Amino acid sequence: MSLVDVHIKGVRNIDTAQLKPSGGLNIIIGPNGSGKTSILESLYLLSRARSFRTHNIKKVINKSQLHLMVYAQLTEQAVQHKLAVKKDSSSTIIRVDGKSQKKSSELSRLFYAHLIRPESQTLLENGSAPRRSFVDWGVFHVKHEFIETHKRFNQLLKQRNKLLKLKQLDTLDSWDNKLSEYGILLSNEREKYIQKLEASLIEITGLVMNETGFSIRYLKGWEKETSLYEALRKTKVRDTQFGYTTVGPQKSDFRIILNKLPVQDYLSRGQMKLLVISLYLAQVKIMSELSTKSVCVLVDDLAAELDTESFKKIMLFLINMNTQVFLTTTNKDLFLEYIEENDSKVFHVKHGKIEQEEH
Repeated sequence: MSLVDVHIKGVRNIDTAQLKPSGGLNIIIGPNGSGKTSILESLYLLSRARSFRTHNIKKVINKSQLHLMVYAQLTEQAVQHKLAVKKDSSSTIIRVDGKSQKKSSELSRLFYAHLIRPESQTLLENGSAPRRSFVDWGVFHVKHEFIETHKRFNQLLKQRNKLLKLKQLDTLDSWDNKLSEYGILLSNEREKYIQKLEASLIEITGLVMNETGFSIRYLKGWEKETSLYEALRKTKVRDTQFGYTTVGPQKSDFRIILNKLPVQDYLSRGQMKLLVISLYLAQVKIMSELSTKSVCVLVDDLAAELDTESFKKIMLFLINMNTQVFLTTTNKDLFLEYIEENDSKVFHVKHGKIEQEEH
């Protein structure tokens, strides 16, 4: 299933625009500041009802408009779905097949836009929160019930932290039991997903980096040989002093290892960029294979991130993955061989106006 018709209104410098993309490769060409990334941002909004560039929606809405709207039709053979997101400065309206929805997850149940951009390389450099989010999004799209487990765990964690902060410890043991129950469910799903991710990553890095020795080490957030309940008991005094829970899945993380060393100690900065792109592609591959939803890859300025050989390897992998791809560029010449040989369309963007190139 893929996007066949997209309407954009009021997203940054795009007043109104329509594009009918290919189910395969879509190249978006234009100078810097023309609105190329705004198209990717619009598709991301359609998947998650939020921007990847800012939390302040006022910055996303075109100055001449009171709201933004993105509408699209998904089609595969006889199956069709219609998605729409409308946002103003204070509210969000989500519609799926003509029905209003309260949760943004209802959009991503049908359409998942997976973003790869220059900033993506920080995934392995910064704190653990982005890596947990990366894993949790992957788990959710493989197993939808995971979102309810995640929500319940966070509710229990919030209540435990409140008791710790107020030094109200009489009922802490019963909260620890429940927190452990949901925490283990959460952690087990993450660990199973990491195993899938590792297998996919090894395959992709073998193709694009000529290296198959990577492994992913999952750190669950408490000592390996200890149950979560026991870990909570052991840290009770410390948790009371700090006023929050210091062990558990909310502290989980993962490390990528090569030749028994963390990749940060082994790879060059250029290799790290390629590894992070491979990690994102590994997630896309899992989603494409295990999900019935539309999986769309949004790639912002790929050529600027990679040397010529690596660029060609990534492009070949994207094309062979048989999923819908949108790539932005300032230089069409880099993509000529891929445009001519594949199910592809080219769109030119200038001052927020989008025009399809005729073959």
